[in-house]
Amino acid sequence: FMAELILMGIIIILVGVMNILCFMIGAKVGQRVSNDEPIELPSLDPLKAAREHREQRENKREQDKYDAILRNIENYDGTDRGQEDIPS
Repeated sequence: FMAELILMGIIIILVGVMNILCFMIGAKVGQRVSNDEPIELPSLDPLKAAREHREQRENKREQDKYDAILRNIENYDGTDRGQEDIPS
């Protein structure tokens, strides 16, 4: 009997959270409509998301490489002290 009450309480809380979430999404869409802004549905293309993630990872890797090179230039004092390894 107690487990049923706990389960019922969890369900009530989840339904309340979903109601709040749906209200907030509806309010956001309503504001866009009233401001004549376009409403775009989210893209559900997993291949596109994977490509974008891969591109972001590559861009970050390149940026980290350039940042390390610039730090090495700034820290250069004629010796190899303070120099970082450049990520490949």
